[in-house]
Amino acid sequence: MTDEAIEICDELTRFSDAQAALLTSRSLVYLTDLKLEGGRHGTIVAASYADAQAVARGRGRGERVIGRMARGFLHGLLQKVRLCA
Repeated sequence: MTDEAIEICDELTRFSDAQAALLTSRSLVYLTDLKLEGGRHGTIVAASYADAQAVARGRGRGERVIGRMARGFLHGLLQKVRLCA
């Protein structure tokens, strides 16, 4: 997978760890399930679930929004789940 593809499906790659933690604590990060090899996951930064769904549909990759990431969940997620990388 190219760097561009990774950035498209994991929007948190655009932010530092501190920025990603702040966005997550403000309930602005949504986890997605992608139809890519290896059952990968991605993230979308959006103001609402509906906005996140619209972004996922617009990407055209069969992506499905799983739900909002909660504060404190990000650190554990990065260690347990493969995010498009």
